[in-house]
Amino acid sequence: MDIGNVEDDQSKAVMLFGRDIRKIPCFKQSMLSGIYGGLAAGLATFLFTSRVKLSTNVALGSYMGVVVVYWCYCRYNYVVQKHALQDLQNVLQRTSIGSTEEIKEVAQKR
Repeated sequence: MDIGNVEDDQSKAVMLFGRDIRKIPCFKQSMLSGIYGGLAAGLATFLFTSRVKLSTNVALGSYMGVVVVYWCYCRYNYVVQKHALQDLQNVLQRTSIGSTEEIKEVAQKR
C-alpha cells in the first residue's frame, strides 16, 4: 500500500468556496478558453490601437465573455449527455427486466 500516493492526491486539491475545482465539470476548459480568448483579443487590440488601457479592458471583457459563454455551452452539453445516458440506462433496465420475465415464463412452461 502506497501512502505517499494518497497524500499527493489530497495535496493537489484546489479548493474554491469549499469545492474541489478539479472535480467541477467544464471548469478547466472554460477557464483556459477564456484566458486564450482574452489574451488574443487584448493583443490584437493593442496591435491595432497601441492604447494599453483599451487593450486591457478589451482583454478582460473578452475573457469574462468567453468564460461565461463557453461555461454555458459546455454545461448544456454535459446535462444533455447525462440525461441521454440516464435514458439509455432506463431502457436497458426495462429490456433486461423484460427478458428475465420472458425467460422465467419459458422455464415455467417446460
